[in-house]
Amino acid sequence: MILMILFWGINACSAQDSFTIEGEISGLADGTVMELTPGATHQEEKPVATATVSGGKFSFTWSVESPRLFYIGQQGAWGVMTVLVENGNRVKISGTVSYQGEGNQRQADFSSVEITGAPLNDEYLRKIAFKDDLNRLYEEYNERNAEISGQLSKARQANNQALLDSLSQTEAAAALSRDEAEFFRTVGEQTKNAVMSNKDTWWGPLMMLVNMNWFEEGQKEWYEAFSPEAQKSYYGQIVYKELYPETLEGKPAPAFTVKGEDGVSVTLEQLLDGKKYALVDFWASWCGPCRREIPNLKAAYEKFASKGLEIISISIDKDAAAWQKALDEEQLPWPNFLDDADIDNLYGVKTIPAIFLLDGKGTVIAVDLRGEALQAKLAELLP
Repeated sequence: MILMILFWGINACSAQDSFTIEGEISGLADGTVMELTPGATHQEEKPVATATVSGGKFSFTWSVESPRLFYIGQQGAWGVMTVLVENGNRVKISGTVSYQGEGNQRQADFSSVEITGAPLNDEYLRKIAFKDDLNRLYEEYNERNAEISGQLSKARQANNQALLDSLSQTEAAAALSRDEAEFFRTVGEQTKNAVMSNKDTWWGPLMMLVNMNWFEEGQKEWYEAFSPEAQKSYYGQIVYKELYPETLEGKPAPAFTVKGEDGVSVTLEQLLDGKKYALVDFWASWCGPCRREIPNLKAAYEKFASKGLEIISISIDKDAAAWQKALDEEQLPWPNFLDDADIDNLYGVKTIPAIFLLDGKGTVIAVDLRGEALQAKLAELLP
């Protein structure tokens, strides 16, 4: 009897040190690989666990130090289910999946999703329910202004500035502007309320992370209003690092290894070999400001490459074909790489383009110089 009690106690303790998620999603083919990925971090996270579908079912077992939000998705397809869990949860997820698109654009659409066994997830859904009202307001004001929005869009596509100017003077355009301003005022007000009504616990910083894609200077006041408990929480620390980022300026640049278009691996040290200075440029094919900065980078390379400047472009594209297409269009004359090792996270990149100026020893001497400021700095360093 004693042995049985001890054995039960060990199992009970072990069960409290982890959580399990059992999924049964109609439409998932056997052999499909499902991924469990940390969410609400404002980072491109890697899956922490995978599970192979069998009989339409899959399961994960994992452990967390505190409540965490996770995304559950299919390997090789966009689209996820969201669940908030803590150790001790025995979660069951049911639903249906359908698909759109092919290849890198394949979208898994999960619907009729029901989640049980995760009490915090129920509370999470209540806390973000205000977004349903915002979505309704968004649809209403867009429907109300559909005609003028379509006219303005066509004028922009045709690059017809005269027509744009004329349309902008109409009462319909003024109404659209008022509706947009009121909508975004409401979004800001309700988002702040969702955060500040939870300022004394980890829920506050989590609400910031799930309801905002990026933070601005004004959000520092929100963080400062958090309780010490909220600030020290897992999500509180993420918010802090984003609001008060450490600068790499004056520090050694994080080392990395990348593969070129030829598949050969090269290190940052090798790329810097024999160079006096280097620009590490993070960009993407879909980033308009990045593409507009390229002529300036080309001008700098043409003028200073012979004096010891190297440019190292690292694309954060997820679609290798789109990256390659952009390279063919831009014809960049310096080394180019696709970031498949989260180098952007090493450098703390939040927005692109992000440009880091390194000396030949690999020390970061300036961050985010662009346009004329970049040209002036290089002229100073490489007269």
